[in-house]
Amino acid sequence: MKFVDEATIEFAAGNGGAGCVSFRREKFIPFGGPNGGDGGRGGSVYAVADRNINTLIDYRYTRRFDARNGEAGRGSDQFGAAGEDVLLRMPVGTIITDTETDTVMAELLEHGERVLLAKGGDGGFGNLHFKTSTNRAPRQKTPGWPGQAFKVKLELRVLADVGLLGMPNAGKSTLIAAISNARPKIADYPFTTLHPNLGVVRVGPERSFVVADIPGLIEGASEGAGLGHQFLRHLQRTRLLLHIVDMAPFDDSVDPVAQARAIVKELKKYDPKLHAKPRWLVLNKLDMVPREDRDALCKDFVRRLRWKGPVFQISALAREGLQPLLESIYQHVAAEQVQVAEPDARFDTPKDDVHG
Repeated sequence: MKFVDEATIEFAAGNGGAGCVSFRREKFIPFGGPNGGDGGRGGSVYAVADRNINTLIDYRYTRRFDARNGEAGRGSDQFGAAGEDVLLRMPVGTIITDTETDTVMAELLEHGERVLLAKGGDGGFGNLHFKTSTNRAPRQKTPGWPGQAFKVKLELRVLADVGLLGMPNAGKSTLIAAISNARPKIADYPFTTLHPNLGVVRVGPERSFVVADIPGLIEGASEGAGLGHQFLRHLQRTRLLLHIVDMAPFDDSVDPVAQARAIVKELKKYDPKLHAKPRWLVLNKLDMVPREDRDALCKDFVRRLRWKGPVFQISALAREGLQPLLESIYQHVAAEQVQVAEPDARFDTPKDDVHG
Protein backbone atom coordinates (compact mmCIF):
# COMPACT_ATOMS: atom_id res chain seq x y z
CA MET A 1 0.00 0.00 0.00
CA LYS A 2 1.25 3.45 -0.88
CA PHE A 3 1.95 5.56 2.20
CA VAL A 4 0.08 8.86 2.14
CA ASP A 5 0.33 11.26 5.07
CA GLU A 6 -1.39 14.35 3.63
CA ALA A 7 -4.71 14.96 1.91
CA THR A 8 -7.23 17.75 1.34
CA ILE A 9 -10.94 16.98 1.46
CA GLU A 10 -14.30 18.75 1.58
CA PHE A 11 -17.36 17.71 3.53
CA ALA A 12 -20.80 19.12 4.23
CA ALA A 13 -23.38 18.27 6.86
CA GLY A 14 -26.97 17.75 5.79
CA ASN A 15 -29.59 20.47 5.78
CA GLY A 16 -32.55 20.26 8.10
CA GLY A 17 -35.91 19.27 6.62
CA ALA A 18 -38.68 21.85 6.24
CA GLY A 19 -41.68 21.94 8.53
CA CYS A 20 -45.16 21.06 7.29
CA VAL A 21 -48.47 22.94 7.29
CA SER A 22 -51.31 20.44 7.69
CA PHE A 23 -54.67 20.14 9.45
CA ARG A 24 -56.50 17.15 10.79
CA ARG A 25 -59.43 16.32 8.51
CA GLU A 26 -61.71 13.51 9.57
CA LYS A 27 -65.40 12.83 9.25
CA PHE A 28 -67.49 14.39 12.01
CA ILE A 29 -64.44 16.36 13.25
CA PRO A 30 -64.84 19.80 11.64
CA PHE A 31 -62.15 21.50 13.70
CA GLY A 32 -59.34 18.96 13.88
CA GLY A 33 -56.61 21.52 14.38
CA PRO A 34 -53.04 21.64 13.08
CA ASN A 35 -51.02 18.43 12.75
CA GLY A 36 -48.02 19.42 10.60
CA GLY A 37 -44.80 17.90 11.95
CA ASP A 38 -41.30 19.34 12.22
CA GLY A 39 -38.57 18.57 9.72
CA GLY A 40 -35.78 16.13 10.54
CA ARG A 41 -32.25 17.09 11.54
CA GLY A 42 -29.59 16.93 8.84
CA GLY A 43 -26.79 14.38 9.17
CA SER A 44 -23.53 15.49 10.82
CA VAL A 45 -19.91 14.68 9.86
CA TYR A 46 -17.65 13.03 12.43
CA ALA A 47 -13.99 12.02 12.40
CA VAL A 48 -13.23 8.68 14.08
CA ALA A 49 -9.73 7.50 14.99
CA ASP A 50 -9.07 3.92 13.87
CA ARG A 51 -5.84 2.15 14.78
CA ASN A 52 -6.41 -0.35 11.96
CA ILE A 53 -5.81 2.37 9.35
CA ASN A 54 -2.21 3.38 8.69
CA THR A 55 -2.42 5.97 5.90
CA LEU A 56 -4.69 8.65 4.43
CA ILE A 57 -4.71 7.03 1.01
CA ASP A 58 -8.51 6.63 1.00
CA TYR A 59 -8.85 10.42 1.03
CA ARG A 60 -6.64 10.81 -2.04
CA TYR A 61 -9.30 9.25 -4.27
CA THR A 62 -12.52 10.34 -2.56
CA ARG A 63 -12.34 13.99 -1.61
CA ARG A 64 -15.97 15.00 -1.16
CA PHE A 65 -18.29 13.75 1.60
CA ASP A 66 -21.89 14.88 2.06
CA ALA A 67 -24.24 13.85 4.83
CA ARG A 68 -27.91 13.30 4.02
CA ASN A 69 -30.49 16.03 4.49
CA GLY A 70 -33.25 15.62 7.01
CA GLU A 71 -36.69 14.70 5.70
CA ALA A 72 -39.49 17.25 5.60
CA GLY A 73 -42.26 17.02 8.15
CA ARG A 74 -45.62 15.51 7.19
CA GLY A 75 -49.21 15.68 8.32
CA SER A 76 -50.76 13.50 11.01
CA ASP A 77 -48.17 14.73 13.50
CA GLN A 78 -45.35 13.00 11.60
CA PHE A 79 -41.88 14.46 12.08
CA GLY A 80 -39.29 14.03 9.36
CA ALA A 81 -36.54 11.45 9.77
CA ALA A 82 -33.06 12.66 10.66
CA GLY A 83 -30.34 12.41 8.04
CA GLU A 84 -27.69 9.69 8.46
CA ASP A 85 -24.38 10.85 9.92
CA VAL A 86 -21.11 10.43 8.01
CA LEU A 87 -18.19 8.82 9.86
CA LEU A 88 -14.75 9.55 8.42
CA ARG A 89 -12.35 6.90 9.74
CA MET A 90 -8.78 8.17 9.96
CA PRO A 91 -5.48 6.89 11.38
CA VAL A 92 -4.62 7.65 14.98
CA GLY A 93 -2.36 10.70 14.89
CA THR A 94 -4.30 12.64 12.22
CA ILE A 95 -4.49 16.43 12.53
CA ILE A 96 -7.48 18.14 10.84
CA THR A 97 -6.95 21.79 9.88
CA ASP A 98 -9.46 24.23 8.36
CA THR A 99 -7.84 25.49 5.15
CA GLU A 100 -9.73 28.80 5.22
CA THR A 101 -8.77 29.90 8.73
CA ASP A 102 -5.69 27.67 9.19
CA THR A 103 -6.97 26.61 12.61
CA VAL A 104 -6.74 23.08 13.97
CA MET A 105 -10.22 21.58 14.24
CA ALA A 106 -9.24 18.27 15.79
CA GLU A 107 -6.34 15.98 16.62
CA LEU A 108 -7.04 12.26 16.87
CA LEU A 109 -4.79 10.72 19.52
CA GLU A 110 -6.69 7.66 20.80
CA HIS A 111 -8.33 4.70 19.10
CA GLY A 112 -12.09 5.16 18.91
CA GLU A 113 -11.95 8.91 19.54
CA ARG A 114 -14.87 10.62 17.80
CA VAL A 115 -14.90 14.34 17.00
CA LEU A 116 -17.71 16.42 15.50
CA LEU A 117 -16.46 18.26 12.42
CA ALA A 118 -19.65 19.64 10.84
CA LYS A 119 -23.03 19.80 12.56
CA GLY A 120 -26.17 19.02 10.62
CA GLY A 121 -28.84 21.69 10.32
CA ASP A 122 -31.85 21.56 12.64
CA GLY A 123 -35.22 20.77 11.13
CA GLY A 124 -37.81 23.45 10.53
CA PHE A 125 -40.95 23.82 12.62
CA GLY A 126 -44.34 22.58 11.37
CA ASN A 127 -47.56 24.41 12.13
CA LEU A 128 -48.18 22.03 15.04
CA HIS A 129 -45.34 23.84 16.73
CA PHE A 130 -47.14 27.21 16.53
CA LYS A 131 -50.49 26.15 18.02
CA THR A 132 -51.60 28.32 20.95
CA SER A 133 -54.83 29.05 22.74
CA THR A 134 -55.32 32.18 20.64
CA ASN A 135 -53.91 30.83 17.36
CA ARG A 136 -55.77 27.58 16.91
CA ALA A 137 -55.30 27.32 13.14
CA PRO A 138 -51.69 28.44 12.49
CA ARG A 139 -50.38 28.41 8.97
CA GLN A 140 -46.79 29.20 9.84
CA LYS A 141 -43.86 26.90 9.21
CA THR A 142 -40.12 27.37 8.94
CA PRO A 143 -37.58 25.90 6.55
CA GLY A 144 -34.76 23.71 7.78
CA TRP A 145 -31.45 25.23 8.80
CA PRO A 146 -28.43 24.59 6.56
CA GLY A 147 -25.65 22.24 7.65
CA GLN A 148 -22.03 23.31 8.04
CA ALA A 149 -19.47 22.77 5.30
CA PHE A 150 -15.67 22.86 5.43
CA LYS A 151 -12.60 22.27 3.34
CA VAL A 152 -9.85 20.79 5.49
CA LYS A 153 -6.30 19.51 5.29
CA LEU A 154 -5.52 16.12 6.81
CA GLU A 155 -2.01 15.56 8.11
CA LEU A 156 -0.85 12.30 9.65
CA ARG A 157 1.83 12.28 12.33
CA VAL A 158 2.54 8.80 13.59
CA LEU A 159 2.47 8.22 17.34
CA ALA A 160 5.75 6.79 18.58
CA ASP A 161 7.82 7.06 21.73
CA VAL A 162 11.20 6.87 19.97
CA GLY A 163 12.26 8.14 16.53
CA LEU A 164 15.22 6.97 14.47
CA LEU A 165 17.09 9.46 12.33
CA GLY A 166 20.27 9.33 10.35
CA MET A 167 21.81 9.23 6.91
CA PRO A 168 20.59 6.72 4.30
CA ASN A 169 22.08 3.26 4.91
CA ALA A 170 22.96 4.09 8.53
CA GLY A 171 21.20 0.90 9.63
CA LYS A 172 17.92 2.30 10.93
CA SER A 173 15.76 -0.31 9.24
CA THR A 174 18.07 -3.10 10.37
CA LEU A 175 17.83 -1.80 13.93
CA ILE A 176 14.02 -1.62 14.02
CA ALA A 177 13.85 -5.11 12.50
CA ALA A 178 16.24 -6.43 15.15
CA ILE A 179 14.39 -5.00 18.15
CA SER A 180 10.75 -5.36 17.02
CA ASN A 181 8.44 -7.35 14.75
CA ALA A 182 8.56 -4.65 12.07
CA ARG A 183 9.86 -5.93 8.74
CA PRO A 184 10.94 -2.94 6.67
CA LYS A 185 12.71 -3.33 3.36
CA ILE A 186 16.48 -3.68 3.86
CA ALA A 187 19.00 -3.45 1.02
CA ASP A 188 22.56 -2.28 0.32
CA TYR A 189 21.59 0.92 -1.48
CA PRO A 190 20.44 4.37 -0.27
CA PHE A 191 16.81 5.34 0.28
CA THR A 192 15.60 1.79 0.80
CA THR A 193 13.03 3.14 3.27
CA LEU A 194 10.40 5.14 1.39
CA HIS A 195 7.83 5.63 4.16
CA PRO A 196 7.78 5.53 7.97
CA ASN A 197 7.77 2.17 9.70
CA LEU A 198 6.48 1.55 13.22
CA GLY A 199 7.63 -1.23 15.52
CA VAL A 200 6.62 -2.21 19.05
CA VAL A 201 9.64 -3.09 21.20
CA ARG A 202 8.94 -5.41 24.14
CA VAL A 203 11.60 -5.14 26.84
CA GLY A 204 9.76 -7.40 29.27
CA PRO A 205 6.27 -8.28 30.54
CA GLU A 206 4.11 -5.14 30.28
CA ARG A 207 7.24 -3.15 29.37
CA SER A 208 7.21 -1.87 25.83
CA PHE A 209 7.55 1.23 23.66
CA VAL A 210 6.97 2.20 20.02
CA VAL A 211 9.78 3.08 17.59
CA ALA A 212 9.38 4.99 14.32
CA ASP A 213 11.83 4.69 11.42
CA ILE A 214 11.74 7.37 8.72
CA PRO A 215 13.61 7.66 5.40
CA GLY A 216 17.22 8.77 5.74
CA LEU A 217 18.17 12.43 5.75
CA ILE A 218 20.81 14.04 3.58
CA GLU A 219 22.35 17.49 3.56
CA GLY A 220 19.85 20.01 2.22
CA ALA A 221 16.84 18.00 3.39
CA SER A 222 15.22 21.06 4.97
CA GLU A 223 15.22 22.67 1.50
CA GLY A 224 13.62 19.61 -0.07
CA ALA A 225 16.56 17.35 -0.97
CA GLY A 226 16.00 13.62 -0.57
CA LEU A 227 12.97 12.01 1.06
CA GLY A 228 13.44 12.41 4.80
CA HIS A 229 12.22 16.00 5.02
CA GLN A 230 8.73 14.83 3.95
CA PHE A 231 8.49 12.61 7.01
CA LEU A 232 10.25 14.62 9.73
CA ARG A 233 6.83 15.60 11.06
CA HIS A 234 6.44 12.03 12.25
CA LEU A 235 9.19 12.60 14.80
CA GLN A 236 7.51 15.62 16.38
CA ARG A 237 5.46 13.55 18.84
CA THR A 238 8.32 11.33 19.96
CA ARG A 239 9.83 11.54 23.44
CA LEU A 240 13.34 10.57 22.34
CA LEU A 241 15.42 10.67 19.14
CA LEU A 242 18.09 8.09 18.36
CA HIS A 243 20.74 9.46 16.02
CA ILE A 244 22.06 6.39 14.15
CA VAL A 245 25.59 6.77 12.77
CA ASP A 246 27.31 4.41 10.32
CA MET A 247 30.76 3.86 11.80
CA ALA A 248 31.99 1.74 8.85
CA PRO A 249 31.01 3.53 5.62
CA PHE A 250 31.91 1.76 2.37
CA ASP A 251 33.48 4.94 0.99
CA ASP A 252 36.67 5.77 2.89
CA SER A 253 36.32 9.43 1.91
CA VAL A 254 33.08 9.74 3.90
CA ASP A 255 33.55 11.29 7.33
CA PRO A 256 30.92 10.06 9.85
CA VAL A 257 31.48 13.19 11.95
CA ALA A 258 30.61 15.47 9.02
CA GLN A 259 27.51 13.38 8.30
CA ALA A 260 26.40 13.56 11.92
CA ARG A 261 26.82 17.34 11.97
CA ALA A 262 24.84 17.66 8.74
CA ILE A 263 21.93 15.72 10.27
CA VAL A 264 21.87 17.95 13.34
CA LYS A 265 22.00 21.05 11.14
CA GLU A 266 19.06 19.89 9.01
CA LEU A 267 17.07 19.00 12.10
CA LYS A 268 17.53 22.49 13.52
CA LYS A 269 16.59 24.12 10.21
CA TYR A 270 13.41 22.09 9.94
CA ASP A 271 12.09 22.67 13.46
CA PRO A 272 13.99 24.09 16.47
CA LYS A 273 11.56 22.30 18.80
CA LEU A 274 12.41 18.99 17.17
CA HIS A 275 16.11 19.80 17.49
CA ALA A 276 15.61 20.49 21.20
CA LYS A 277 14.16 17.04 21.91
CA PRO A 278 16.34 14.59 23.90
CA ARG A 279 18.70 12.93 21.43
CA TRP A 280 21.03 10.00 21.97
CA LEU A 281 23.94 8.92 19.81
CA VAL A 282 23.92 5.32 18.58
CA LEU A 283 27.11 4.21 16.85
CA ASN A 284 26.14 1.36 14.53
CA LYS A 285 27.82 -1.26 12.30
CA LEU A 286 30.65 -1.88 14.75
CA ASP A 287 30.68 -5.53 13.69
CA MET A 288 32.59 -4.32 10.62
CA VAL A 289 35.32 -2.80 12.81
CA PRO A 290 37.99 -5.00 14.46
CA ARG A 291 37.05 -5.52 18.09
CA GLU A 292 40.34 -4.13 19.38
CA ASP A 293 39.80 -0.88 17.44
CA ARG A 294 36.17 -0.19 18.37
CA ASP A 295 36.63 1.72 21.61
CA ALA A 296 39.33 3.97 20.18
CA LEU A 297 37.26 4.66 17.04
CA CYS A 298 34.16 5.56 19.07
CA LYS A 299 36.08 7.76 21.52
CA ASP A 300 37.69 9.64 18.64
CA PHE A 301 34.28 10.12 17.01
CA VAL A 302 32.70 11.49 20.18
CA ARG A 303 35.67 13.79 20.79
CA ARG A 304 35.58 15.25 17.28
CA LEU A 305 31.82 15.67 17.36
CA ARG A 306 32.07 17.28 20.83
CA TRP A 307 29.14 15.19 21.97
CA LYS A 308 28.07 15.49 25.60
CA GLY A 309 24.99 13.25 25.66
CA PRO A 310 24.49 9.48 26.02
CA VAL A 311 26.40 7.26 23.58
CA PHE A 312 25.69 3.60 22.74
CA GLN A 313 27.86 1.25 20.70
CA ILE A 314 25.89 -1.39 18.81
CA SER A 315 25.73 -3.67 15.82
CA ALA A 316 22.11 -3.99 14.70
CA LEU A 317 23.00 -6.75 12.23
CA ALA A 318 24.90 -8.85 14.79
CA ARG A 319 22.49 -7.77 17.58
CA GLU A 320 25.33 -6.66 19.81
CA GLY A 321 24.85 -3.99 22.49
CA LEU A 322 21.08 -3.82 21.97
CA GLN A 323 19.89 -4.83 25.45
CA PRO A 324 21.56 -1.95 27.35
CA LEU A 325 20.19 0.45 24.73
CA LEU A 326 16.64 -0.89 25.02
CA GLU A 327 16.68 -0.84 28.82
CA SER A 328 17.86 2.77 28.84
CA ILE A 329 15.22 3.77 26.30
CA TYR A 330 12.44 2.15 28.31
CA GLN A 331 13.54 3.87 31.53
CA HIS A 332 13.59 7.24 29.74
CA VAL A 333 10.18 6.73 28.11
CA ALA A 334 8.60 5.51 31.37
CA ALA A 335 9.95 8.56 33.20
CA GLU A 336 8.55 10.86 30.50
CA GLN A 337 5.12 9.25 30.70
CA VAL A 338 4.67 9.96 34.40
CA GLN A 339 5.40 13.64 33.97
CA VAL A 340 2.43 15.93 33.51
CA ALA A 341 2.60 17.38 30.00
CA GLU A 342 1.80 21.07 29.55
CA PRO A 343 -1.37 21.62 27.47
CA ASP A 344 -0.82 22.69 23.88
CA ALA A 345 -2.53 26.03 23.25
CA ARG A 346 -3.35 24.98 19.68
CA PHE A 347 -5.71 22.28 20.85
CA ASP A 348 -7.58 24.06 23.64
CA THR A 349 -10.84 23.89 21.65
CA PRO A 350 -13.30 21.47 23.34
CA LYS A 351 -13.71 18.26 21.37
CA ASP A 352 -17.48 18.55 21.01
CA ASP A 353 -17.55 22.22 20.01
CA VAL A 354 -19.00 23.14 16.67
CA HIS A 355 -16.32 24.59 14.44
CA GLY A 356 -17.55 27.47 12.44
